Amino acid sequence: MVYLKPWATQPFIANDTEQFEKLVKQAFAQRRKTLRNTLKDLLTAEQIESAGIDPTRRAETLAVADFVNLANLLTVM
Repeated sequence: MVYLKPWATQPFIANDTEQFEKLVKQAFAQRRKTLRNTLKDLLTAEQIESAGIDPTRRAETLAVADFVNLANLLTVM
């Protein structure tokens, strides 16, 4: 049995939830691909690195905070 308890306040806040959803969906769209390849239509490898994330990592290795940082980077551009 699993019990999920929602946070009282969100620890990570995306500036644009639609961009966040789009980024996460695209990151997981192609299994076993690196972020550099799956997100190439949204972000360059340099932009991913500027968020402090290695572009050769795979989506399943990122934390929620990493996805929020990338999505917030999209909204700044």
